[in-house]
Amino acid sequence: MSETRGEPGSGTEAGARFFCTAGRGLEPFLMREVRARLAATEVEYISGKVFFTTCSDLNMLKKLKSAERLFLLIKKQFPLISSEVGKVIGIAIMKHFGWKADLRNPKLEIFIHLNDVYSVVGIPMFRVPLASRAYIKTAGLRSTIAWAMASLADIKAGAFVLDPMCGLGTILLEAAKEWPDVYYVGADVSDSQLLGTWDNLKAAGLEDKIELLKVSVIELPLPSESVDIIISDIPFGKKFKLGRDIKSILQEMERVLHVGGTIVLLLSEDHHRRLTDCKESSIPFNSKDSHTDEPGIKKCLNPEEKTGASKTVSTSFEARNHEFLDRMSPFGSLLPVECYKVSLGKTDAFICKYKKSHSPGL
Repeated sequence: MSETRGEPGSGTEAGARFFCTAGRGLEPFLMREVRARLAATEVEYISGKVFFTTCSDLNMLKKLKSAERLFLLIKKQFPLISSEVGKVIGIAIMKHFGWKADLRNPKLEIFIHLNDVYSVVGIPMFRVPLASRAYIKTAGLRSTIAWAMASLADIKAGAFVLDPMCGLGTILLEAAKEWPDVYYVGADVSDSQLLGTWDNLKAAGLEDKIELLKVSVIELPLPSESVDIIISDIPFGKKFKLGRDIKSILQEMERVLHVGGTIVLLLSEDHHRRLTDCKESSIPFNSKDSHTDEPGIKKCLNPEEKTGASKTVSTSFEARNHEFLDRMSPFGSLLPVECYKVSLGKTDAFICKYKKSHSPGL
C-alpha cells in the first residue's frame, strides 16, 4: 500500500499512527477533520478507513465527529492469503502471552481486518465508539452523517441556521455542540418528533440554544430571505410524494434563504435523480437551458470507485466533484456546490450543498 510521507521538518516522526473507521462516503469529511482538528499528516484512505499521523493527545482524538471508531495502527500491509489467519493470529497471541480470551469483559481488544485488498491490525483507543454521542438521548439520523452535513454548511458565529424538517433534532444537536454561537431553529409537523427533539435538547443541555416550531416545511412563519443556512434530511418514506412535495419544499426553502445563503440536504437516490435530471422532473427550473444527463449522478464523490486503492487527500475527490458539478445545471436560484454519495446502511443517499445566487424572479 502506498503512503504519503509528511514534509521535511513536519515532526511526523514523533507522532503516532492511527486509523479510524468511517461510514462509506464519509472518508473525505474525516480526512478534512483530522487535518483541521488534529493537524494530522500522512493522511490517506481506503474504503471505510482513514489513516493518519498525529501528535495530538487522546482528549483531542476523542473529539473526532465523522469517525465511527479510533484505533492505534499496529500493522497495515498487503492481504494475507489464508482465510484462517485471524484464528491463527488469535491462538498465537494467547500462547505467546498466556492470555485467555474473554469476549464479555476483555481487558484488551485487538482489531484485525482481512480482505482481498489489505490486512490491518490495530488496538481500539476507546471502548465506546466515537459515533456514540453521550448527549443524544434518542437517536435519529446517524450522528456522523448529521455532523458531516453541518460541517459542509460553513457555519459562522451569529448565523441563523434552520432545519425545517428536524425530526429528532440530530443535525441541530451536532451543529450546536460544534458551533455554539449561532441561532438555531428546528421545525416539524409531528408532535412526537418534537417531543423527542426536546428530550434530546434537555439531555444535551441545549434547551436555550435551539428554538422549536410546530409548522409545515411548506408554510414557514419566516420572512423572505431571513435565514443564513438551511440543513435538512429530506424524508425518504413512501408517503412522501416525490414530485409535488419536493417541489413545494424547495420553493419554500428558497424563499426564506437570503442571497448568498447555503442549503445542505440529505437526499435519497430518487430525490437526487429528480433534482439532477430536469427533463424528467416536475420541478420548475428558471433557466431555459437547464438540464443534466443521468450519468452525472455517478460523478459524486464516492471513494469506492476504486476499492482498496490507497489515496491521499489530494485532488481525486475535488476533481470528480467539479466534473459532476460542471454537468449539473442550476435550478431556481440554488446553484450546486458540492455533492457526496454516502451510505445509510441498507440504502445510499446524497449530501448536497447549494448556494442561493439571486432573488427568485430577478
